[in-house]
Amino acid sequence: MIVFLDTNILGLLANPNKLPKAIECRAWFERLSARGVYFISSELCYYELKRSLVLAVKKGKHPQGLNKLIFLRNLIDFLSVNESVADMAAEIWAESRIKGKPTAEEENIDVDMIVTAHWHLLTDEFPGRYIVIATTNVRHLSLFAEAEEWQNISY
Repeated sequence: MIVFLDTNILGLLANPNKLPKAIECRAWFERLSARGVYFISSELCYYELKRSLVLAVKKGKHPQGLNKLIFLRNLIDFLSVNESVADMAAEIWAESRIKGKPTAEEENIDVDMIVTAHWHLLTDEFPGRYIVIATTNVRHLSLFAEAEEWQNISY
C-alpha cells in the first residue's frame, strides 16, 4: 500500500502540541509504518506547510513544529513537481472546469490538482497496488483520485 499524505496530514504529523487529533494521527502513521506502508507526499505539500511554520517561527513561535516537519523528510519520500506532474495536473484542472467541478479559484495554483496528478502517475507506475491520498479534504480530491480521511485508512 502507498499512502500519499496531503498537506493537512503533514500538518497533523508535525504539530508539536498535544492535541488529541495530532496524537491520534501520529499513532496512525507509526502503526501503518510498522506494517510496511510506504508514505509519500509532494514537495509542494512540504512547501505549503513549511512556509507557514517558517512564518510562525519568524513571529516568535517555538520551532518545534518546523523541526518535526524537517525530521519527517527521513520517513516520507517527497516527490518533485516535474513536467509530467505539471502536464497531468493541467489536464485534470481543465477537465474539472469543463465538468463544472473546480476545486479552487481559477487564478489559484490549486495544489489539489498537483496532488491528484501525483496520484495518477503513481497508479501508472505501480499498477495493481493500492494507492490512496490521506487527507481531510476528501470532497475535492475524491473527484479525481482515490482519497480517504486518514482515520479510515488501515492495513
